[in-house]
Amino acid sequence: MPNPLRVAFRRWDSGGRQGQEGMRWNRSTWQATVPEHHGLLSSLPERLDRTTVATWGAGAADGEAQAVQAFIAAMVWGYGPAGYGAYRAARVLRENPQAPAVLCEVAQVVRRDGGAEAFAWLREHRLRRLGVAFATKYLFFCNGPDAPPALILDRLVQRWLLRHADLQVRLDWHVGDYTRYLEMTYAWANELGVTPDCAEYLMFSDMLAEEPGRSPWAPRQVAASIVVEGAEDDEAGTVLEAIDDAAATFAALPNVTPGDLEDFERGIRQLRRIVLARID
Repeated sequence: MPNPLRVAFRRWDSGGRQGQEGMRWNRSTWQATVPEHHGLLSSLPERLDRTTVATWGAGAADGEAQAVQAFIAAMVWGYGPAGYGAYRAARVLRENPQAPAVLCEVAQVVRRDGGAEAFAWLREHRLRRLGVAFATKYLFFCNGPDAPPALILDRLVQRWLLRHADLQVRLDWHVGDYTRYLEMTYAWANELGVTPDCAEYLMFSDMLAEEPGRSPWAPRQVAASIVVEGAEDDEAGTVLEAIDDAAATFAALPNVTPGDLEDFERGIRQLRRIVLARID
């Protein structure tokens, strides 16, 4: 087991084993983009946490409508305050007529057989525009209590594994990489005496602390959990918040087209790169 994971565990354990904070998100943007899910979006709390999303994921295997609702809830949580999140989630559903059936069936697979089997199944029934990072978020929330684990694999976890475990895993639907990640994380979790999702969260939060601002919703969360050294980094975090708020505000404007959102998103990405380069 990499020593940084032991250190992260001791820090988390001594701090009372606090879970991940709920994600803030822009309700009006999501309701404007996917109005057919207005009821679901109205019911979600202002800060959405893993436990709440898991309640929706538990019902995803029961039918196509339930699977789509679980997908929306997982995407709201995953994108957080990023203004383009609602557009990207809606694009997956609208560009894949088979999406409800695929989401329901893969929920049944992951609930019964676990993450590795579900990942392999979804690779063969891939949904256009849905990448590994957000697909594994959906699998995580739909995972069954008695099935092998399905863990989130995003860029922060990927970088942590490369930096601290010398393990290179790709985010291009490589089944062997994802399976190896699951197996190693399960072994580390067993050694620490925690569940595999706790080990994944420790890697994620440790990388987030090392690279503040790398996630669209990170600045406010990081500010509450770590000390960022230097006034310049603190100011940069404020700028990143403003950029994300601008993206959310633009997406909520009336008569904004998908093309407008894509153009705006390109500009937002460039602004983030400039700010992050200053932090680095």
